[in-house]
Amino acid sequence: VNDTAPFAVQAEVTLKTNFFGTRNVCTELLPLMKPYGRVVNVSSMVSNSALKGCSPELQQKFRSDTITEEELVQLMTKFVEDTKKNIHQKEGWPNTAYGVSKIGVTVLSRIQARLLNEQRKGDHILLNACCPGWVRTDMAGPKATKSPEEGAETPVYLALLPSSADAPHGQFVSDKTVRPW
Repeated sequence: VNDTAPFAVQAEVTLKTNFFGTRNVCTELLPLMKPYGRVVNVSSMVSNSALKGCSPELQQKFRSDTITEEELVQLMTKFVEDTKKNIHQKEGWPNTAYGVSKIGVTVLSRIQARLLNEQRKGDHILLNACCPGWVRTDMAGPKATKSPEEGAETPVYLALLPSSADAPHGQFVSDKTVRPW
């Protein structure tokens, strides 16, 4: 919020880090994932509020059970391009690069979980996105309500789901609870 860089620069850097960085790591590591592995992508509750700030058309795309990774990449790229032209709000995007990047992480997680179901169902790999909460970090500041240890609870919970678990999978989880997307 306090960044003085132009919004288009913030959008490009934020999407490269949060969305494309997560996607790149998953592209490399998911094929190496052993049976009963657990994947936890860190998203944010801000993805939900950012989603509500999108046009109905964009919301429908992001909530689709059939959106592909390629389509998602095109949307994330379009957001960055739209910010460079200063038309992102006219095009139905919210005015939050962080929020859009976390929409991308959440939707990517849903897509990847669906692909795991299709391609590696017998491997019992669970993949989810989560929100650690408002954690006292350099980004959130000292007034955030959770300590780093408290913020780690949900990601660690998901990472340590027992081998007998078949859920949650492809979900958005906050405070160890599946949240609607």
